[in-house]
Amino acid sequence: MIIHKPFAEECVENAWPPKPDRLIKTYVVNLDEPATQRWNSIVSLHIPEIKDLIDSLKLFLLEISPEFKFLIDIIDTELPGIADTLPAPYGDEIKGISQASGIPLVIAQDQNGKVYHGRNLDFGFPLSWRNITWPLAEKLRTVTIQVNFTQNGKLLFETTTFVGYVGVLTGVKPNVFSVSMNERYGFQGGYVGLIEWIFNINRAQSFNTLAVRDVLTKSSSYSDAVEYLSKTVILAPCYYILGGPESGQGIIITRSRKISDYFEMLGKDNLWFIIETNYDNWKPQPSGDDRLTPAIRCMKKYGLQNVTFASLFNVFSSRPVLNKSTVYTALIELSTGRLESYLQFCIDS
Repeated sequence: MIIHKPFAEECVENAWPPKPDRLIKTYVVNLDEPATQRWNSIVSLHIPEIKDLIDSLKLFLLEISPEFKFLIDIIDTELPGIADTLPAPYGDEIKGISQASGIPLVIAQDQNGKVYHGRNLDFGFPLSWRNITWPLAEKLRTVTIQVNFTQNGKLLFETTTFVGYVGVLTGVKPNVFSVSMNERYGFQGGYVGLIEWIFNINRAQSFNTLAVRDVLTKSSSYSDAVEYLSKTVILAPCYYILGGPESGQGIIITRSRKISDYFEMLGKDNLWFIIETNYDNWKPQPSGDDRLTPAIRCMKKYGLQNVTFASLFNVFSSRPVLNKSTVYTALIELSTGRLESYLQFCIDS
């Protein structure tokens, strides 16, 4: 693959601080409110963007392969019934969102042992320099929000998510643990588990991102969260990445649908960080989509003594870690529960 100079590998040093208008807006979801109502005030502000995103997502799937039309047709016809099959409170939340919208949706530690968790949310297809991924990332930026979930008048957990999406891809339970989920490329995809669920072939499994929200809601410790996400049967292969407030608490859980295939612990090879993209990181990375090697190189360049929000944001802003399908960067400081998320843009120069 030939990469033009604007997209060559780099370790930037001046991306932090990002411009204030890239800070993702925060909303509150009160879990004490009825599930059918708790998202209404947020959804009502973003109805055109949600509809536009859904149309773009369907087009995106069809451009990948016309064969995905069968999956789109299934979702269009069966989605109303799926809500009734989901565990509480997710089905009622989806119904409330549908009614409100009118639509039938890296861990590191510093030299003192303070643990940080960061991620780029990329949404697209491998080889994300291709034009096909750019419009979808642009649509997702318009519905990206930060949500603080409260219960009994207190903050329970924080997430970076999308309007109308009840699962969690990125979240933190302050002073307890952080968690993010990455898609695992190259394995039996989630459509198999989804079809099993829709046609009631097997519902003794969990949607991947609902499992993340479950663990944020119910788990009271880092170890409990690791155990839950290691053992829960899920619809699709993925990677769960968790961090904790104690020195050395960090893990990548490589999941197949029924079992955990591999665990990578913070401190392996005497490194102060662990990194996951969308491929098994103990194997050679694809030559056309190797984001792991450049990320490792940039982390080593900054060093253990410089693990901060600034250095992590610079790493996440370095190509090809930053690419055309990157929607946002989230940064978490485990000892304080501080979560900051910023929209990302991979410009051509």
